[in-house]
Amino acid sequence: MDNVIEIWPRELQPKVGRMSILHCRKLLNILKGMQSIERLIVRYCQSVEVAFDLEGIIVREGYPDIVLPSLTELALLYLPKLTHVWKNNLLRIPSVQNLTSLTIVGCSSLRYIFSSSQAKLLVKLQEICVAECGVLEAIVNEEPKVDDEVATNIIMFPQLNSLRLLHLPNLKRLCPQAYTFEGSFIEKIKVINCPNMRAIPSASQCIVQEVEFFNSAQHHLLATKFSLSTKGTLDVTGIDEPTEIWHNQLEVGCLDKVRFMRVQYCGKLSSVVSSKLMQRLHNIQRLKVWWCDSLEMIFDLQEGVRADVAEKETLITQLSKLILKYLSKLTHIWKNISQQTHCFENLGCLTVQHCDNLRYVFTISMANVLVNLQNLTVEHCEKVEKIVTRENDEIFSRRIYFVKLMNLPSLVCFGPDVNNTEIPARSTSVRLCPKFPGKGDFDFPGIEIFDYNFDFDVDDKDN
Repeated sequence: MDNVIEIWPRELQPKVGRMSILHCRKLLNILKGMQSIERLIVRYCQSVEVAFDLEGIIVREGYPDIVLPSLTELALLYLPKLTHVWKNNLLRIPSVQNLTSLTIVGCSSLRYIFSSSQAKLLVKLQEICVAECGVLEAIVNEEPKVDDEVATNIIMFPQLNSLRLLHLPNLKRLCPQAYTFEGSFIEKIKVINCPNMRAIPSASQCIVQEVEFFNSAQHHLLATKFSLSTKGTLDVTGIDEPTEIWHNQLEVGCLDKVRFMRVQYCGKLSSVVSSKLMQRLHNIQRLKVWWCDSLEMIFDLQEGVRADVAEKETLITQLSKLILKYLSKLTHIWKNISQQTHCFENLGCLTVQHCDNLRYVFTISMANVLVNLQNLTVEHCEKVEKIVTRENDEIFSRRIYFVKLMNLPSLVCFGPDVNNTEIPARSTSVRLCPKFPGKGDFDFPGIEIFDYNFDFDVDDKDN
């Protein structure tokens, strides 16, 4: 549905109770009015800027005075240009007053979710889950008051029982300082990896049965740029120095203990691992890099790491899992890697998501180095044209156990030859790759349209 610009299904209004909208690349606005819809999920629509544009809505006598009165569940997933959930409600027209569940994931242009007036109307809201929205600063945003409007600075969600805020690097608060966030009973608040989040409802504002923090300002884990847990997790956070400088800040003795390294929110970092650091991370098994806006490459071995190095055990041979997410300028994962190296020989799982400047994942020579790669996932990368590319007269001979390719609008082949449509894997999943031969349709066999479960990096909690 690449040419759909706006959805206004008047003839369907009496009939539609559920709607799933996906992969409409030119869609700008989702709905202006559907009175019967109860559950709505919108995902992978690259151009959507506004979910509900209320401009032009006129309330007339005899018509329902609430926009979308039946909507109870709303999920907005991976809408990179979404800037407003609701917009142009200057007349304060009530909308979605029966909403009970709201899920927003991967909306990288969204700075807030509700205006203050909209939030006050959502008295039946029970669940809020917001995750992986890179520029989100607040859940509720203050707005100019309409003439003669009575000033009330209380945001009340009387039925809210679950609030989950996950992986939101710029989230600072729930609502403006002049407002009070209140809920009569919130069973659980979960705040994971929100390093700038410093204020949540206090006990005097609402009854909270369970509160869980991880890697947030409340958890006091991000007070320093380096944090090494007793279980061997090294967090590298907010580093803005060149790679070789922050590498020298790490204590050599501590690096032997590192099993899992997470590099995050490093705005000026251009690369992560040099050959020197590679030979110091003897026992690292997992590496995760995300939310580093200037990062262009992960492994830069310009000094070279040779296979005949005497201390082979000092190479990064134990790395088994590599996760790369939200790296907007990443162009290379590996650079200057020798095909004779023993590095990465145990890498079994590679995940690449939301890296919009990446055009390919690895060269043939690098792919042949990854002799134990079993699981490859590449998702939501705008410019990826092929997975494997050729630099010289090389032969690609690797086979992988499982390959998942999802929402890759520019993908034309697995690689390296454009005419070769075969994916060298025992099991494959290819969805929302319109230019990939034979996989341009919407291939969702056996999946109910409202089955959306997310792996929000639960391994972060366990390290």
